[in-house]
Amino acid sequence: MRTCLIVAAFLAPVIALALPDDATLSRLLVGTWHGHRHDTEYRADGTWIMDPPDEGDNSRGKWRIEHGRLIETWRFSGKSSDSTSVDEIIELTEKIFESRIISQEGPGKPEGQVLPSEIFTVTRVADKR
Repeated sequence: MRTCLIVAAFLAPVIALALPDDATLSRLLVGTWHGHRHDTEYRADGTWIMDPPDEGDNSRGKWRIEHGRLIETWRFSGKSSDSTSVDEIIELTEKIFESRIISQEGPGKPEGQVLPSEIFTVTRVADKR
């Protein structure tokens, strides 16, 4: 019995910090998020667009969430294959999105990049109605 209580004491904080399921995370992500350099709009149809565009022409692409990770793809002009990044979602609420890049592949991958990256925090842009 004592062992069960000790195990439960260690598991309770982990369960409390667990992320919602992928469908809920996807619904939460839809909208426009403001970062220090760009605003990124994640659309319900699984596409994203960045404003202002980034260098290298990677200003739009596709997104999906699998197993609590955000997977983004895009294609640079003149390239024959997609680039992909996988971000670990740390926190995603109606107002805050925290993540860090855990892998990045394809043309344009930054040289010397250390992964996982630092934690990025963006905030939701209020509706302009």
